[in-house]
Amino acid sequence: MKYVRLLTALTFALFLFNHTVSAQRYKTAAGIRIDNGVNLTVQQYITNGWTAEGILHTPIASDNFGVTLLAEKHHKILFRGFNFYAGGGMHYYGTNSARSADALTENNVWGLTGIGGAELSVGRINFAVDWKPELHLSGNEVKPFDWTGASLSVRYIIAKRERNKVKDWGVWDKFKKK
Repeated sequence: MKYVRLLTALTFALFLFNHTVSAQRYKTAAGIRIDNGVNLTVQQYITNGWTAEGILHTPIASDNFGVTLLAEKHHKILFRGFNFYAGGGMHYYGTNSARSADALTENNVWGLTGIGGAELSVGRINFAVDWKPELHLSGNEVKPFDWTGASLSVRYIIAKRERNKVKDWGVWDKFKKK
């Protein structure tokens, strides 16, 4: 089982560093992610098509909670604002079993997370559909690899990226008024 986990982690790492095209239109976007529950998601552009994403898992009417941190590489599909992305990171899930003020957390699950999907930005709204498999390294011996289903994210673009303008290499400089 250890070899399967290592092989899965290496496969995700090789896929991450395969391409180098940037495509997303935003610096910061935040919203909701719907999968097994309604979760909060925030994405921040870093550099060269890379974003960092944080997901706060807070199932309604449950004592469970979780945090996932991901690095994602975006690639333009047909036009700017329509991308596919792949990445990976880490996750942590906990269950709060006590109801007192000094609640203890047990059944802690942590491990590696992969992600792959597509997104479309229209105006200040970003829509994403993705798949996020998880490899639990600790805390869930019964189900170490979790094949979660597809999820839908809807985010509001808080800060847009500036578009790179096409330069004319000085051809028109001789016609400008001085």
